[in-house]
Amino acid sequence: MKRLVVFFHLIFMAYMTFAQENEIEEDREAAFDQIIELVSENLEAEGLDFTTLLEDLNYFFEHPLNLNRADRNEFRRLGFLSEIQIEAIIRHRDETGRIMTELELQGIEELDMEIIRAILPFVRVSGGYDVKRITWSGLKEEASHEAFIRYQRVIEPMEGYKPISEEELAENPNRRYFGSPERIYARYRFRYLKNISAGITMEKDAGEAFFGSTQPKGFDYYSAHFYIAERGFLKKAIIGDYQAQFGQGLTFWSGLAFGKSADIASIKRSARGITPYVSADENNFMRGAATTLAFGPVEFTSFFSYKNVDATIITPDTLDLEDGALVSQFSSFQLSGIHGTSNQLAGKDAISEMNTGGHLRYERPGISLGLTGIYTQYGGDYTPSVQLYRSLEPINNSFFIGGFDYQLLYKNIMVFGENSLRLDGGTAFLNGAMISLDRNFDISLFHRDFSPQYSNLRSNAVSESSRNVNEKGLYIGSSAKFGSRWKLTGYFDVFRFPWMRFRTDAPSEGKEYLTQLEYRASRRFKVYARYRMEEKFENINESEQAIRPIGSLTRQWYRFNLSYDVSKTFSIRNRVELTHVNLSNGTTENGWLIYQDIIWKPQWPAKYQLKLRYTMFDTESYQSRIYAYENDVLYSFSVPAYYHRGNRAYLIFGYDISRWSDLTIRFAQTFYANRETSGSGLNTIDGPTRSEVKVQYRVKF
Repeated sequence: MKRLVVFFHLIFMAYMTFAQENEIEEDREAAFDQIIELVSENLEAEGLDFTTLLEDLNYFFEHPLNLNRADRNEFRRLGFLSEIQIEAIIRHRDETGRIMTELELQGIEELDMEIIRAILPFVRVSGGYDVKRITWSGLKEEASHEAFIRYQRVIEPMEGYKPISEEELAENPNRRYFGSPERIYARYRFRYLKNISAGITMEKDAGEAFFGSTQPKGFDYYSAHFYIAERGFLKKAIIGDYQAQFGQGLTFWSGLAFGKSADIASIKRSARGITPYVSADENNFMRGAATTLAFGPVEFTSFFSYKNVDATIITPDTLDLEDGALVSQFSSFQLSGIHGTSNQLAGKDAISEMNTGGHLRYERPGISLGLTGIYTQYGGDYTPSVQLYRSLEPINNSFFIGGFDYQLLYKNIMVFGENSLRLDGGTAFLNGAMISLDRNFDISLFHRDFSPQYSNLRSNAVSESSRNVNEKGLYIGSSAKFGSRWKLTGYFDVFRFPWMRFRTDAPSEGKEYLTQLEYRASRRFKVYARYRMEEKFENINESEQAIRPIGSLTRQWYRFNLSYDVSKTFSIRNRVELTHVNLSNGTTENGWLIYQDIIWKPQWPAKYQLKLRYTMFDTESYQSRIYAYENDVLYSFSVPAYYHRGNRAYLIFGYDISRWSDLTIRFAQTFYANRETSGSGLNTIDGPTRSEVKVQYRVKF
């Protein structure tokens, strides 16, 4: 009888352990979705790549940060903690000596329950993500391997893949893609805690050949790295492909960065220094070697990068009259990374890009000071096409940019900023402050001034424009909580452009504001309402004048969003969004979007999950488009723009084949009710339906 009791007790404990792990798994996926949607909501682009951010979160879930040992940089990699919150955690453990349980986080005034729930899946009070001595036995026991391959394609035949005669192709070689419509992505990565990382990434885009005369190396894109960290004074070292991020991103920042959002703390960048590159973006990374040395409070990072980049060549091999060398002239950089036609292939790796420099940082509790210096040289003469709005920018193919950044914390007030200077061009600076009056009320201030002469392709600070040039602005944001259930956030941003802009042939100004009221009835039920308005000026396209008059372009968005976890296995998400656009020519457009999400995750012993979304939309044109984040397979991202009239649905089926492998299938289809075709150019489909299938197989051990 006693054995029987013990047996049933073990069964019960196993079930409770599994239930707890399953709940944490749900927290992880909910945190992923919330973070990605938050940072992507104001990024009006469909080809976003959040691989680095999501991979860090995924790794911290499996190797949680030790709250008693994690440093500031590790907390920053979580992506959703403000500097004030990070300093509060570190100050709490310094004062108490040791955090004994995760429940102690509730006693830190700067952390509310929403932040605590978000952080819990990624932290522990002991073990986990600690520095350890590298040994062969440790590599065998604690190293992790991850490999996966992803296949995706549009099912309907597109214009660029249709049969064509040799005569037609010879007459117009850009009328057909070289390769097949499949996109194939493969990756392998080895990790040993925070000490070692090595990996390789390969990708073939749709339309690109796989082997053959135009692509003899197989995949069009390869990326690899070897990384080692925490070896005495050697804090980091990377050979291969990497990212480099310093200060507030004004002087130098490679990789994706996020701008304004409903989170008012997002105006401040949290630079990560040098990190391995694991994404598929074929342009926004460095290739070479980099090291970071740490001597107490001082860190010094040096790096060198040399790689070829895509560009539009005007005249190849032109004689340089100064030194007699043959150089190419190029008018612009190509950023798509797709090489499926003759024109696209002609620009592949057309010119060389060399970046070398360093960053010196001094950091103590409450203070961080940094100096950055970057020298850049291109293997060609930059000769942009005649664009009046860019006439003030320097066009030298080699230049030096230097910058100074700072961060100061006094109690619950943090100030930060960065000044930057291009020696042959203009200046840029920004300053900001985040003030936490108490755990229920926060204020953010942010001012920037980027001169029209400041041209820096590696600058990625918070701004209204996609480039940190020709802009002055002031941002004021606030967040207030009323009890444990209500939260009101908002910001007002007013900006001015002293010189002409793209499609704006005169100096102009604008403003943007957002307000959001959130109600959280319980941990499972959350609803919010949002209003956002943006006003800018642009050319009136109907005008035939050489320099066109400008008119006001105003967009307004109204959103109502609801999420409800009906049970541990079943969740629903609903959104209604309306948009109203006043175009510069005086006409108006309206649009709306409604979607319904259903998420089903059966409990043990089931090994599968289902995610379904059905969307209806109706907008008058691309001008009144609405963006919405979509769930996808792991490390793949989708933020499509909805425009015209129709509906869209997707289904994601995930299956855990074993403890070390899983399979995910995603099928998405869009139907346009008011169009006979979909897509454009070589991607045109004869018909109103566009269907895409994506299959990903992952192995992990």
